[in-house]
Amino acid sequence: MTYEELIEETGAAIGIEGFTPDADGVCILASDIGEIVIMDCKDVAREFVLLHAAVCDVPPDANAALLEALKANSGFKDTKGATISVDPETRRFELSQYAALEDLDPDRFVAMVEDFATTLVNVRERLEGASLDRSPDETAAELGLGEFMRV
Repeated sequence: MTYEELIEETGAAIGIEGFTPDADGVCILASDIGEIVIMDCKDVAREFVLLHAAVCDVPPDANAALLEALKANSGFKDTKGATISVDPETRRFELSQYAALEDLDPDRFVAMVEDFATTLVNVRERLEGASLDRSPDETAAELGLGEFMRV
């Protein structure tokens, strides 16, 4: 299945007839939770599909939000395989997830997009509500930092 076929069939499965990527392989799902950008990544050995979304702005006092992002990213336990990052130019937290095109069909991709959207909402709430109410030792324990070996 090609990327274009995957997008078209996924669009039909979620009720968006004629859902197709633009000439650059990009399409956008827009809803009340924001925009989820879907992109074809062909410039690698295997063809990948990327889901990408802005989560929220990095607050001026970002320490608590950064700690929450690290905790959520730890082993992907709270991101269902997606990765939280910070765009240094826009100063926004972003959420991204890749999947190999060969591993996807419309049903799997719809499930992936649904999980990604749920994760986006959960991560946004978590980062926007972050506070430094724990000691550094409690935070280190929650991140499992004691399990790493120093070299």
